Amino acid sequence: MAVHAVIMAGGKGERLWPLSTPDNPKQLHAFGTAESLLRSTFERTRGITDSSRVYVVTNARIADRVREHLPEIPGENILAEPVGRNTAPCIAYAALTIARKEPDAVMAVFPADHWISDWQGFSAAIGFGIESLREHPGLLITLGMVPDHPETGYGYIAPGDVVARGASHRLHQVLTFREKPDLQTAKTYIEEGFLWNAGMFLWRVETILDAFRAHLPGMHALLSAMNGRPEIRDEDVREFYDRVEAVSIDYGVMEKASGVGVIPAEFGWNDIGSWDAMGRIVTCDANGNTVSGDVLLEDASGNVVWATRKKVVLLGLNDLVVVEGRDAILVCPRTRSQDVSRVARLVAGDRKKS
Repeated sequence: MAVHAVIMAGGKGERLWPLSTPDNPKQLHAFGTAESLLRSTFERTRGITDSSRVYVVTNARIADRVREHLPEIPGENILAEPVGRNTAPCIAYAALTIARKEPDAVMAVFPADHWISDWQGFSAAIGFGIESLREHPGLLITLGMVPDHPETGYGYIAPGDVVARGASHRLHQVLTFREKPDLQTAKTYIEEGFLWNAGMFLWRVETILDAFRAHLPGMHALLSAMNGRPEIRDEDVREFYDRVEAVSIDYGVMEKASGVGVIPAEFGWNDIGSWDAMGRIVTCDANGNTVSGDVLLEDASGNVVWATRKKVVLLGLNDLVVVEGRDAILVCPRTRSQDVSRVARLVAGDRKKS
């Protein structure tokens, strides 16, 4: 079975505003590493497949930037979305593209904006999942991260009976998916053995297309119309995205399908979903401050400070987020960092009005 890797790189990263913007979203930035999150995601696929079978689905406005970051990928493997419609249409577009080349392929799907510290552990979990598909070809497999704290910013997965066993991994039936909880519910989920929903998937391409037919028939009909063309043209892609429903793969398919499995995994994962999360994964000083750029801290602790062009100084301040972006400066308590996306949308709205 040939393995094709799909990198979803269309997100705006609004919770990391003002560093992350629609024209320069977080997947194009480096956070505590020498290379961008997108580049790191691509490098992790090298142990899974070769660059000719790696695809990136991204927003058309940053497609050229993606090509600059990933020159090894064939140009036709950069799939540009004219407008974002969430993860189900993104995956459907990529699945159709792969199926037209190798209909019996395995498809591995990864978000472009995840931070992973243990690449060897990541490869081992993915390898186990690919081997599991040989024995269970009809499964839709997702990876579930073993939680180390109650997190309200992630969805959760309840694992059930073991379906397959490997040397260091297990594949479980999925009992249920749960949306992002409040803190007390998150604590209960951890006590009950729930896993974080990491949004990484493995399946045979024909299986996911069958799942679209069963659970999102309207989307599948639009795919079939596009597939009827001798080649997929830009105007065909635009028509698909103009007409398709905006829906996540979790809500549209995974929560409805019966043959869904999850692999519990631990490989130092974080989706860098907020500035507060950044403070937990990027190296801190002795006072718990996470800094980047020209930063001076005096009598300050627990802060996340990102400087890009100017020197940023904090005196006698604790537990804040301070970020100097190109067009704006953000200051907020770390506890409010999940609300940054709302502010980013307000700022974007003001710019459109002007």
